Amino acid sequence: MRDIGTRIQRYRLSRYAPPEDRVRRGLRWAWLAGALWLVWVGFVSEHNLLRLRQLSNERQRSEARLQRLHGEVARLDAQQRDPAAQRLLAEHALREKSGMAKPGEIVYQIRPGDPGKR
Repeated sequence: MRDIGTRIQRYRLSRYAPPEDRVRRGLRWAWLAGALWLVWVGFVSEHNLLRLRQLSNERQRSEARLQRLHGEVARLDAQQRDPAAQRLLAEHALREKSGMAKPGEIVYQIRPGDPGKR
């Protein structure tokens, strides 16, 4: 008789709540701790995943800019060593800044600050 009473009691209790399992209770805490750790690593910490992604994108942009600047420096260096380019730069500077002209050319100088007459 006692065996039947225990069975009925277990059956009634199992309908409303599963029997307590220590392993499952521990896993609940592990899931909670894992979720909190993921939030910490992903968003909250100083070295979070979002910040690392932003820094990676910034590094790629900086490397691309550095490559462009290396190309610009190489171009300017080649231009500085080229005698024909030096001659053109000197001629441009003399024409624009000093108002010089080739023989037979007419130079018009416009002075800043002179109001135009109409």
